[in-house]
Parts: sequence; structure tokens; C-alpha cells
Amino acid sequence: MTYDPVKDVSADAPVPAEPAQREPRPYAPLYRVTPPSSVLIPMTYEEAEALRQRSQNPLRARAPRSSTAPRGTVRPSEVSFEELERSTVARHYNKRREVGRDARELSPIIPLKRFNNWIKSALISMYAQVGQQPDQGARVLEMGCGKGGDLRKWDRHRPAMMVLIDIADVSIEQARQRYEEGHYRWAAEFFAFDCFRRPLDEVVPRPLLEPLFDTVSMQFCMHYGWDSEENARMMLSNAARWLRPGGTLIGTTVDDETLLARLHENEHSLSFGNECYRIEFDQRHEPGEKPFGDRYHFWLLDAVDDVPEFVVDWAAFERIANEYGLHVIYKARFDQILSDGYANRPLRQLLERMQVIDPNMAAAGVVTPAMSPAMWHVCTLYLGFALEKRVDATD
Repeated sequence: MTYDPVKDVSADAPVPAEPAQREPRPYAPLYRVTPPSSVLIPMTYEEAEALRQRSQNPLRARAPRSSTAPRGTVRPSEVSFEELERSTVARHYNKRREVGRDARELSPIIPLKRFNNWIKSALISMYAQVGQQPDQGARVLEMGCGKGGDLRKWDRHRPAMMVLIDIADVSIEQARQRYEEGHYRWAAEFFAFDCFRRPLDEVVPRPLLEPLFDTVSMQFCMHYGWDSEENARMMLSNAARWLRPGGTLIGTTVDDETLLARLHENEHSLSFGNECYRIEFDQRHEPGEKPFGDRYHFWLLDAVDDVPEFVVDWAAFERIANEYGLHVIYKARFDQILSDGYANRPLRQLLERMQVIDPNMAAAGVVTPAMSPAMWHVCTLYLGFALEKRVDATD
């Protein structure tokens, strides 16, 4: 008896008579190779992305660049290991969908997010510069703007215009959409590229840069660009070159002292954290031993999924910043910024409106964040800073 795989029957088997109306029958082949219990489940998008990332070989020889490639296109064969790592950050933030304000309020770490937003508002209020003319708003450059979550914060200070840059193209499109839906009365331009690796004027038109900026902002992104001294210098050079004398660079990043202190609490472990966050280092280094490229992986509940970051050695940061004419006028860990901001009446009122602090404790004279100790342990990993470009600085 021979088997016909097309008809799924034996060739010499009797052919049944055709019924007047064909009845559907369940899929039940007579001769199957795999057991009925073996069902292939399609890969999820995240699994496919992870497989594609693992499948890219950074040691593969570079193929000659095609002359037909569109401007700005980078082929996989031309991507170095460092660029692949940086693309991991871009893919992570591209995959995080914009869920809207109401859905964001349902986040399990919403107290932490509110506090971080207040921190950025406080830095903007205390150290962002206004325009040089009394009737002129500030020109603002945001390097690492993400999805445009700070547009409303800047709107309170009525900027003249903003230039927003981020490595994640999907995030930039979401930032542009936020801007358009917000009906802001000031101009904004959006650019998707790695401004920690490329000079700004390679992508941003000079007419947008040459009037110079009053304030440059880098919020929760600088630790992605501290993988090498070359990239750290490019980052600070971009900020300083297009910042006017007297202008300010403001930002937030991980506090290297706190980060390494927590790592060294356990001399036998490369990781630490709690139910809200986890940090795992590649290697152990003493403070100052490796000022660039000291990598760790960061996980934060409902926010960051195993993304590579780098310790920002503050001594190296301040040294390079000084070379570009940028000098520190403020540096404080987030718990200190909370104390400093509470002494400022408008910022204290904002704390209360944003439900950042415990109102009952505040009434008793104790400034306490309205969040769990586990979330507060995350917040105290970070610091905020402000640098001023000296009038006599040269680019």
C-alpha cells in the first residue's frame, strides 16, 4: 500500500463517494510524523528582537558600502560592537509604547515617576536661563529628549524655541506628536540620531544652532554615553559649542559614589537591588579606577529592561567639562534636591500638587517622599547638576 501525501490517503485505498455537500472535517492526518501534542507557538516580537540581536556578529568583515544606500542608513555589516550596544538602548525605548497620561498613572512605580518629574521641574526652575532679551524666551536644546515628557515643564517657562534630539526614532516621533497635540505656541524641531557620537552640525541645520542656546538639558541619559572618553567628549563638546556664554547645562544622571558604594557593600557580588530595581556589573572596579566604560546592566520595574549603562565618573566629567568652559554651579543627590526645593515656595507648592511628599508628615515639619522605601532606594541613586558656560570660554 503506497501513501499519497497530497491526498493524505493510500494510493490503492477505495475512493469514497462524493457527498452532495462536503462536510468539514477536523485536521487529523492519517500518517503524521510529529506527535499531536507538539504545537509550534509563534515567537513574540520581543523574542524575535532578542534572537536578531544575538545573531549579529560584530566580528564579521565589513562589506563595501553601496552607493545606493540612502543618506544616514547604517547597514548591519558596518556596525561595530559599541554601536550594536547603543542600538540596544534605542530598541528598548522604541519598543516602549506611549500609553497616555491616564494609563501612566496606573504604573506600579508612579510615586517614583512623579518624584523624578518634580526633580526635572526643580532644575529647570532653578537653573534654566531665560532669553538674552527681556521680551525673548529661552532657546533650549534637549539632548536625549525621549518621548518629549518634559515639553509641558518647559512650556511653563515660555521658551522661544526648542531643538529636541534622541537616538530612538520612534521616541522622537512620539515627542513630535506630543508637541503637535499640545498646541504649544513656540517652535520646535526634532531629530533622531546619536548626539553622543556625532557633531550636532552634521545633522541639525546651522541656522538652528548658530543663534546658540540659553540652556542645554540632558535628563537621565548621560550614563548611556560614558562608554569611552571619545564619546564623553563628543557629548560635552556638542553641549558647550552651541551654548551661549552665561548659558547653563542642566541634567540628571547616576551618582557614581552611591552606585559604587552599594556595589562594594558585598565584596562577593556584582549585583544589588530590591523588588523595584536591579543593577549588575560586568566587573568590580575601585572608584576612579576605570573612568570610562565601566558597564553595568540596569532593570527598573515598569520602566527599564536590562539596558546597558556606564558609571559616570564625576571627577572625569568635571575635568572635561572645564576644558570646554563649563563649570559646576550646582550638584546634589536627589534627596538633597528635595530638601533644597522644599525651601523654595513655588517648588514646595509643586511638590504638594504632584503628590510627591507625604502631606501629614510635611504638616509636622518632616519632608518625607510619598513612596515605599524600595522606590526611595532607587531615587537616591541619582544626582542633578547645573553647569554654566563662562563668558570668557572658547569653543
